Amino acid sequence: MSTSVRVRVRLTETNRRAWLSVGLFTLGLLLAFVAQRGIYESGEWFAGALVYVSALLCVIAAWSLDARAMILRVREPLRDVPAPSRANPARALFIFPAFVFALIAFFEFGGNRFNLFGTAAWVTALALFLFAFWEGTPLETFKELRDGLARQSRWTLLSLAGTVLLGAFFYFYRLDAIPAEMTSDHAEKILDTYDVLNGTYSIFLERNTGREPLQFYLNALVVALGIAPLDMLALKIVGALAGVLTIPAVYLLGRELFDEKVGLIAAFFFAVSIFPLAIARIGLRYPLSPLFVAWTCFLLVRALRLRSHNSFLLAGLCMGIGLNGYSPFRVMILLAIVWLAIWLLWGYVRANNFSRFTSNSVLMFGAALLVFVPLLRYITENPGMFAYRMATRLTSLEEPVRGNPLLTFLENNWRAYGMFNVEGDVVWVNALPNVPVVDFVLGACFLLGVVYGAYRLVRYREYAFALLFAAMFVLLMPSTLALAFPDENPSVVRAGGASVFVMLFAALPLAMWKQQLARLGSRTLGDVVLGMILLITAVTNFNLYFIRYDEQYRAASWNSTEIANTLREFAMQQNDWEHIYIVSAPHWVDHRAVGIHLGNFDFDSHLIKDEETLREQVDDPAPKLYALKNSDLGNLLLLQELYPDGFSEHVKSRTPGRDFALFYTQR
Repeated sequence: MSTSVRVRVRLTETNRRAWLSVGLFTLGLLLAFVAQRGIYESGEWFAGALVYVSALLCVIAAWSLDARAMILRVREPLRDVPAPSRANPARALFIFPAFVFALIAFFEFGGNRFNLFGTAAWVTALALFLFAFWEGTPLETFKELRDGLARQSRWTLLSLAGTVLLGAFFYFYRLDAIPAEMTSDHAEKILDTYDVLNGTYSIFLERNTGREPLQFYLNALVVALGIAPLDMLALKIVGALAGVLTIPAVYLLGRELFDEKVGLIAAFFFAVSIFPLAIARIGLRYPLSPLFVAWTCFLLVRALRLRSHNSFLLAGLCMGIGLNGYSPFRVMILLAIVWLAIWLLWGYVRANNFSRFTSNSVLMFGAALLVFVPLLRYITENPGMFAYRMATRLTSLEEPVRGNPLLTFLENNWRAYGMFNVEGDVVWVNALPNVPVVDFVLGACFLLGVVYGAYRLVRYREYAFALLFAAMFVLLMPSTLALAFPDENPSVVRAGGASVFVMLFAALPLAMWKQQLARLGSRTLGDVVLGMILLITAVTNFNLYFIRYDEQYRAASWNSTEIANTLREFAMQQNDWEHIYIVSAPHWVDHRAVGIHLGNFDFDSHLIKDEETLREQVDDPAPKLYALKNSDLGNLLLLQELYPDGFSEHVKSRTPGRDFALFYTQR
């Protein structure tokens, strides 16, 4: 009897400590949310930091009471991996033909042009390369995928499907209307796509300092398939789709490093967060970086953990495709090297498998290089153009690097890491200016996740956290290496690849908290409260993007759509599309955007750049319509002088501050 009583008391005491730990951790989370919300709304980081200290003390106290319940499991690398069943050794005979076809493609891609013969040789080289190096048969590969899917619980699959569908809603909802107007970057990308559709198959699009080709060919495909006309919507569809396709990769990466809980929470954050959402929906190349970062990193972690030859091969292919997308992705090469080095330093490569590790690593970079062949050919002919944009930010090529470069780099890193909790990007096109780039829930969870990850890395030297911190540092480098233009740091678009790992860090404290409740037998309570937190996150980000971001974007962008509509109405009434003009003015609408809305991709002849051109047009008796910046009184008075019978009209825009003037030479 006495023994029974002692056991019952011991269990009760343990239960009490566990519940107290959960309560303290919950209080810590709430305090972190309060601190981050205060910083987000007021920008007062000092008061927020004090509250954060209180939150951290609560979390430490919770840890001291029940540390075991707060240790998230890291997936350990497999020590003994059975040798794969290889296909016919005769496949090795295809390696040399693959090299020959790649060489043919390399020389055929001269002059910065894709051509039919070179492209066919390139695709053939890729096919032969895959056939030569793929381990196992197609049937074995299919069975492996099927078995992997079968091992996932129905709840996990339904949750992932729901997260992807929610992400599709966030990324495609009102895509035609938000963002509202083109910028000059959009006009240039549409003109590049127009060139592709009209038979100029460039490898490196050289307009505006040069761009990699992937987005423009995807844009052209969207237009060619009739999904959207050649305007801003076609660009946004490609970007939104890239964002949605990143969501399952975030889940898989989180699951590969930790477990399904971390993967699902991180995928949910990526599906709704304004950080990746804004850079995906803007319609430029930016979301291609997180897309291929997520898939490349997932495949590389899987390759390392399982010693999977095929995963190394697929990681290389994803890396090569990503190098054709958005230039900041180039740091993925460095990140892959760093991850391989971490794997060696952590002692996961033994003497008996070192040769296989080395050959697989070489295979990965070889696959990436093969996909990169067209751009590699371009680099041999135009190295300066390919590196120009990157060089202008890193060196004194365009603007002198002032001060000590090392100190500038350190300061840039300080500001870049602060963009998630203190102050973010200042560019209104890409984010809400001067506020953290993520919402207050995600920002608080990210900071707690970083602290937790740092503890696990220092205390236990676990590889997963080493990979996470290395990824954050390297993927922020396209922003932090802006030594000549430090004011451009932090940049959410150049650091877009880091968004994948921001979500993973942010998922850690919520997964840890849910695990605590599950150990106490309160799984349902944990699911309900976690669901409420995620719902608050989704609603908050919906308001941030679809209301607040939309309002500030409209206020900052020029209303090319409204201007084009007035010119179109006049042209249709007069049945004359030649005598509609934009009068140039500093800091006004891009005439190319107006022309694109009108279906005219060569609108330069409709731009009036000087007074002399206006005077020359007086001799033309045709009715004409001029659109002018509302404050351009000088040109408006000149038109009234030149056309005494003409009249002006003030057009009130739906966006305050974006009114413009029209001048008709005849009624």
